[in-house]
Amino acid sequence: MATYGITHGITAACLSNLGYHFWYSSGMEHSTSRFKLRIVRNRYREWLERSNDVNALTLIWAVNALQSGKAKLAARYITFPKEAVIGKRRFDEYAIHPWELETIVTSLLSTPKDRPRTGRYKYTNLTRFESLGVLVNLLRELENGEYGMTGTADNIWEEMYRIGQRQFAWQRGYNTEQLYRYAYVYGQGECGEFFEEKNGISVSNFLYLSVALFGLLLEKPWLTEPDTSALGLSQDDMARTLALHSIGLIEARAKATKMNADSVRSLGTPMRTAYMPSVLRQHPIIRVSHRSLIYTAPLPPLIMNRATAGLYYDIKRGPTRLMTEANARFEDYVRKLVEAYHSRFQALKGKPYGRSKATFVDPPDCLIRDGDQITIAIECKATKLTFEAQFSDNPAIAAKQGFEQVVKGIFQLWRFFSHARQGVYSANTVSATAYGIVLTMDSWMQMATKLRRSALERARQLAASDPDIIEADMRLVVFASIQELNDSFAQTETDGFMEVLGHAVTEKYEGYGLSELTRDCGVVLTRKPFPIDVTQILPWWSKMKGPNDRPLL
Repeated sequence: MATYGITHGITAACLSNLGYHFWYSSGMEHSTSRFKLRIVRNRYREWLERSNDVNALTLIWAVNALQSGKAKLAARYITFPKEAVIGKRRFDEYAIHPWELETIVTSLLSTPKDRPRTGRYKYTNLTRFESLGVLVNLLRELENGEYGMTGTADNIWEEMYRIGQRQFAWQRGYNTEQLYRYAYVYGQGECGEFFEEKNGISVSNFLYLSVALFGLLLEKPWLTEPDTSALGLSQDDMARTLALHSIGLIEARAKATKMNADSVRSLGTPMRTAYMPSVLRQHPIIRVSHRSLIYTAPLPPLIMNRATAGLYYDIKRGPTRLMTEANARFEDYVRKLVEAYHSRFQALKGKPYGRSKATFVDPPDCLIRDGDQITIAIECKATKLTFEAQFSDNPAIAAKQGFEQVVKGIFQLWRFFSHARQGVYSANTVSATAYGIVLTMDSWMQMATKLRRSALERARQLAASDPDIIEADMRLVVFASIQELNDSFAQTETDGFMEVLGHAVTEKYEGYGLSELTRDCGVVLTRKPFPIDVTQILPWWSKMKGPNDRPLL
């Protein structure tokens, strides 16, 4: 077995392989011919074809555990060199990143198995770290080669956007704010009632047991249905939670193949390996019949993705009014979050206004008053970031409806600034230098400089139909996801946050995410815990403790 080492490095910004993508496409490295790409693809497929799925999922779980500070647990299932225990050295040559492991799971499930032949037939070794290392190197070479066939220097920004969509959520991880946010938006009112009626379990109990499963499956690769008596919940609730999270291995293989085929049709182009849709996003737990049912989560953090962001799809199956309610709760949550972090601010829900009732319009969803002036106006857009929006060659076209919602948010801010300047809006004094923020539930604009420029240009086209909107009103807006806003709030005091916004509308920081900008722009940083009492809607939260009596998330 060849010694494992990373042959294609990771940049300091964690944009895996981006530099090598560029080298392949620009000819600065030896050209990767279709013949060489075919050889790499065949070797990659052969590893997967000759792998026992159960053992391969165990290996993937163990490598993820090994590189997440759980080397002793990993040692029960695989052998590995001491250098592979990398701790926080995420750019080490032995690092295998979770987004790569997710791609490998997808590849494993969508690759038909080879039929063993008589004679010298070699099964894939699934007990050694080095074996997966070989596959990861093949994966990286495959990704680079696939990009080299179509990528150019002209579309490098689009590639950065796609890479960001693949990686950034993994780098941020899952936290208390996300758990509370999704429970607040999708777990109350009619939305909560619909979920419970359809699934036989409340959103609160589903989240409780999801966190419990997350904790258990961090510690072992396989388990039977856990006993819930210590949690004070019925065993039926655990069965229903597992039913929502899990999928049978055979069914998972069929679904992975279908999802890939559907995505090829949807995108209208061959599917690149790095951006294949992942079954684990819908079903993070895979079940296998082995005397009794046993369950594995090869990448346990995806349990929390299904339990939080995945609630959207549960509610989406209901009547349209449920999404209307959820969108209103998202706006309410934003106002609640602003005031919780910044006691100096008042986060207002404005009333419709206009010159006459016939021309009334709504103000932005959240007007932030600092003293006697509105200094920030926020338009909230809860439109879902679809697979096509993340990974198509042209997300503005592939996700036109969602993209137009972002554009509409820019226009609505400019119209509000125009109305404030003219005195059409007079309920509050609006600062002449007030900042506008288009705030999304998902990360629409991360690493998306070209997409941001397109959105601003499209908004200018809309504004051209309103002669009252002048250049002074069409100021640069800040694009941020709710996660980025929370991260920035958690690192700044009120004056520091206002300073961050001042940097965000400069040319220097065009394309930066709000949280990355916060760390880079030189403001004084602090560290604040999530300021909202989670037990208000998740009463069990105080029971969920991890090491050192700290909350698990």
